[in-house]
Order: sequence, then structure tokens, then C-alpha cells
Amino acid sequence: MSEIVIICSSSDPASSNIASRLLELVEWEEHGDLRFHKSCCMLCIEGELVGLRNLEGMLDRMGLSPRLIVFASRHKSKEAVAWLGGHFTGVVQEGSFELSRPAPYALKRLLMALQRDSPSGFRLSAEATHHGPVDLRTPSLFAEIGSCEQHWTDPAAGTAVARAILELERYEEHAGEPVLLGVGGGHYVQRQTDLMLSGHVAFGHMFSKYQASMLSLDVMRRAAELSGASGVYLDGKSFRSEERRRLEEIASSLDLKVMSKKDVMSLL
Repeated sequence: MSEIVIICSSSDPASSNIASRLLELVEWEEHGDLRFHKSCCMLCIEGELVGLRNLEGMLDRMGLSPRLIVFASRHKSKEAVAWLGGHFTGVVQEGSFELSRPAPYALKRLLMALQRDSPSGFRLSAEATHHGPVDLRTPSLFAEIGSCEQHWTDPAAGTAVARAILELERYEEHAGEPVLLGVGGGHYVQRQTDLMLSGHVAFGHMFSKYQASMLSLDVMRRAAELSGASGVYLDGKSFRSEERRRLEEIASSLDLKVMSKKDVMSLL
């Protein structure tokens, strides 16, 4: 069976909150360390999720062959803003990069569900690609509560994220919508988020304007391959003309259509 595997961590207060809400919302069948509900399987582990390596090998030994991996996690920021959202994983540095396979339609579905169910006072957005795990071949995403202890343990926030994760059973309903890479904007990629929520477009790997200078031809090629992207959205307010031309040239060499906000809106 091809499952949606939900990975929770007992050492992460937001993850524990989401796991508790998942157990409350629906009935689960226990099989050892695993719990099953329809096509969802939940596994609770110890330790940090971002540092996991060889997770797919561990899941295979458990008899699991997921079509999607969802990490239920906390998000931490200095501003301690009440926030819900999700992102893909990967590390891009000067001269090197590692990218996991994103799940564009699943992230879109997660954000749509969170928009509907988020408690009052919580902001909503995707984030730019960052941190690990970086070695996953299976499509994956992080579903998160931010940004401090007060928010991580908020039952309403945990319920909103848990409901959104359960709704991922239907993420393939978006299959066929155009998938783009996103480049530009801040870490919270708000304009890409708004485009996903406004109509028929999804995003694979997204990189903030602070990551743009490290996006080489090889990084963009790999990001597009993993995402299944047919184009690149370049945020119009993020780049000087020279940097924009460099990114446009990379996109052109990869046969990726460069799109502005107006171009994306014309798809809707």
C-alpha cells in the first residue's frame, strides 16, 4: 500500500501537539509503533526531524512505501509570530547544494486547508526551501506551527495543522495544474503563497531573494527536475536588473518559462 506517512517527534512540542490532535480527530489502528487511518500512517520518533538521514530505508524495513512524507514540526523565529505553514527541504550554499523531492500539490492543499481552519491571529504562508532532511527521493514537506512555545502548544493551532494533514489524502486532485519554481521575496514567500491560494498554480522549490545569488545552473536544473516545474516565477521587486538577467538566462537555457505575477494570474 502506498501511504502518506506522517512523522512526528516526541521531543518537539509542536509536533507532539499535532500528533495529539491527529489522535483525537480520527480513529487509528495500532500496529506496533505505527498507527493507521485510511491511507495515512503516523510514526512518532525521538530526536530532531531536520537531521534525519536514510529515513526511507527505515520506512522500507517497516514495510512502508510512502507516496508522500509529511513532517509535523515546530517553526522558530526571533519575532515569535503566531504562524502556520509549510515548506520543502534543501540546503543551498555557495558552490554546493542538496535538495529533496518536493510535493507541490500537497503543499498547496495544506495551505488551502490552513487558510480555511487557522485560528484567529495566526499568519499563514509557505517558506523558502531550507534545512533537512536533504536525501529524500519520496515527495515530502514540513507542516509547521510557529513560532514560540505559546504557539507550539496551542490546541487550536495543533488542530488546524492536523486537519490540514488529514486533508492531504486528496492532494492529487490538483494534479495537472502548472508547477513553477519560485525565486524572490522574503523567507516567507508571501507572494508565491498568495498565487497558490488564488488559483490553479502550484509551486515546487522556492528560494528567497537572499538565496538567489547562490542559484547556479545546476541548482536550478535539479530544482526543476525534482519539482516537475515548467516555469519560474521571478518576484518583480526582489532583483536588480543584472541579477534578473542572470536568472532569466539560466531559465531560458533550461527551457523554463519566466513568469511575472501578471503572467501567473493569466493562468487562473
